[in-house]
Amino acid sequence: MMIKQYYMIIVAFVTFLFAQEECVDGRYLDNIFDINIETNIQYGENVNETILGSSYNHELFMDIYYPENDIVEERPIIFFMFGGSFVGGSKSSGDIVALCTNYAKMGYVAVAIDYRLSQHLLLFNPNEENAYRAVLKAIHDLKAAIRYFRMNYENNNDYRIDPSRIYAGGVSAGAIAAVNAAYLNNLDEVPSFLLNDINDIGGLEGLSGNDGFDSNFYGIVNLCGAVGDASWIEIDDIPIVSMHGDQDDIVPYDDSLVTLFGLNIQVDGSYIIHETMLDFGNHSDLYTYFGQGHTPFTNMDLETEFSSEFLYEIVCALDFNYLLGDINFDEEINILDVVTLVNFILGVNEPTSIEFQVSDMNEDSNLNVQDIIILINDILGTI
Repeated sequence: MMIKQYYMIIVAFVTFLFAQEECVDGRYLDNIFDINIETNIQYGENVNETILGSSYNHELFMDIYYPENDIVEERPIIFFMFGGSFVGGSKSSGDIVALCTNYAKMGYVAVAIDYRLSQHLLLFNPNEENAYRAVLKAIHDLKAAIRYFRMNYENNNDYRIDPSRIYAGGVSAGAIAAVNAAYLNNLDEVPSFLLNDINDIGGLEGLSGNDGFDSNFYGIVNLCGAVGDASWIEIDDIPIVSMHGDQDDIVPYDDSLVTLFGLNIQVDGSYIIHETMLDFGNHSDLYTYFGQGHTPFTNMDLETEFSSEFLYEIVCALDFNYLLGDINFDEEINILDVVTLVNFILGVNEPTSIEFQVSDMNEDSNLNVQDIIILINDILGTI
């Protein structure tokens, strides 16, 4: 764990050096770019089974969305994985296209990957072991895609990505794959029924391609996903932003059972993940669609806004230990912060989630004149 903590510190420091100067003029928060899209770029391959169970070599492809006429040399990259219960769906799913489009317009390189599906495992022989195998296949493919970009970075860096700012997420099954790729990171966490042949499928890294390069990533966008066991989460673990309906009967919001395909597998949903992260003092946020079921999305605008505000803090290397009242993040509390707060209260500007946090001086979840009074008194007390 100590090595992991040192590694995260190094990543944060490198990110801080290169990210601060570019986080201006709405970049990573607003749609400020037109975009380019490159489709069907092969990133790997691995064995898979047809729906009838025969093996074949499955070539893996991705679509890459990136800002047009962008001058930043090293940009954050985010991978999005589609939903479909690991038996259907594709990188062309409407919600994934919308997410990648929105993120690329904000300045990210956004990547929609296809990953191997598991119709034969889950439709004809559904059980807990095959469910985990299906998830592992998707995890392996995601890691191969991440390794592809790190390999490209070492060679030409064609897409001008920053390897210290790599993030992953998805919808439903895709979110499950991304979340478990992050938190299932030790062999002693692998369920016992997979231990006999985990090495044959490449361990936790898999055999989907681009060996020798790092597959780590540093933030998760979890849209109606879950983790196999919240006990896999550790102190200083990867930040996660989750959005989930509390009446979800497909992927549990809490620690209920997955019953799809007749399975009865207990997993930990977004609420449990969030509470576990907070218990450790880790960075996490949760949006609950109260009274809603599975994937209660419309056009992905809300999902983009909520998740990107969370990632902004990481992408731009903002310290999670914010100074209350330092609303413009210049490490001073002065009249400029008062002006900013007044504009928030009057509705001239809309605060981001972190701006709201440091503006809420009395921590009552509202911005009003009481916050202004407290802020002014704090300033006067330092003069």
